[in-house]
Amino acid sequence: MTDDEIRRAADAAMLPIVTSLAPAGVIGAHWLPDRAGDPVVWIRVQDEACRVAVESYSWVLPQVQVLLSRLGLPPEKVQALRLEVTSAEAEDHLFGD
Repeated sequence: MTDDEIRRAADAAMLPIVTSLAPAGVIGAHWLPDRAGDPVVWIRVQDEACRVAVESYSWVLPQVQVLLSRLGLPPEKVQALRLEVTSAEAEDHLFGD
């Protein structure tokens, strides 16, 4: 699978990830490859309390991995996936809004 195909598969997974994790408070998602080319999925929630809760849910990473697998990301990339959680509240504090 080429880098472009991996990028398209990961991009295609972002909306289903947000949709499936919305009941847990997820309001957005994007992905970036790390230096090794492995995907890092960033999910965004509304506030810090929700961020702490989502980070504590053991099922979130496997859910994201399943969705990426279903949309064609190679198994070695899915297994190497890193998940990061951020909140709109923390971003507002960071940028001074």
